[in-house]
Amino acid sequence: MKKLSIVILLIFTACTSPIPKWYNKIYQDNQNYLYATGSGPTKKDAINSALANASAKIAIKIKSIYKSLKYQNKTENNTIYSNTSVLNIQAKTFPIIFTNYKIIKLTKIADKYYVLIKIDRYKTAKYMCKNLNIPIINTNNLNLLLKYHKIVKILNKKIEEIKNINAIYPICQSKLKKLIKLKNKIYKKFHNFTYNIKGDKRIRKILSSILKIKKSQNGTFKISVKSKIKYKRIGTSNISIINLFINVQYKNKIKSFYLTCASSSIQDYNTASMLAIQKCKEKLEKIFNN
Repeated sequence: MKKLSIVILLIFTACTSPIPKWYNKIYQDNQNYLYATGSGPTKKDAINSALANASAKIAIKIKSIYKSLKYQNKTENNTIYSNTSVLNIQAKTFPIIFTNYKIIKLTKIADKYYVLIKIDRYKTAKYMCKNLNIPIINTNNLNLLLKYHKIVKILNKKIEEIKNINAIYPICQSKLKKLIKLKNKIYKKFHNFTYNIKGDKRIRKILSSILKIKKSQNGTFKISVKSKIKYKRIGTSNISIINLFINVQYKNKIKSFYLTCASSSIQDYNTASMLAIQKCKEKLEKIFNN
């Protein structure tokens, strides 16, 4: 029985590759350095595994920070709060490239490499902040009206990236403050806009719901809508075609749009027109809310 136990033990030992004792040790991160382990069939794979594990650590920290903070946007009449936890930060949305790391331990056992790396948090954050691409955003009034949601989306993404960098090491604060200030300025400017819209009643209603800004007879923007509707019948289908001509004017600047929306129905022309209007709405949302 003893011989059998020894044979089983030898077979078990031969079939399992031992892991270095240092590999499963918990390495405490500090303000200056981040530690991570990884393994793989090659040295490069092991290092990449360790870097991915380090990135996951930062992602967890970012989620923790974001859950405990709140943003606020102030307007003349009120203050709007939104919990940052809804941003749902994930590592995959912002790939972290660690450029300053050292291999502390490297062991090969059988056909597998095990590595421990140390990442310089300050140098990594400094490199990332320096190489952060901040786009030039045109915020003139006409462009802001048409591209507001796109501009805010770009700014939110960049603010998120800088917060992630600061989670590694708080070195990118000035850029963060600058972008938040710009976003608040754009927010306030956009929500102080007024517009005067004339033309097709149905399109006026659609634009009002899309723009969500104040109406005024002496609006900052003048929007005129002209529409032509055509009806055709092909076989059993009633076809409605709506042609829209839209001019958006701010002072001496004018932006014009031409849209065609068509739909068919086997019921009647009224149903076809309603479906065509819905398609117009989708196209208008792309223009004013992209």
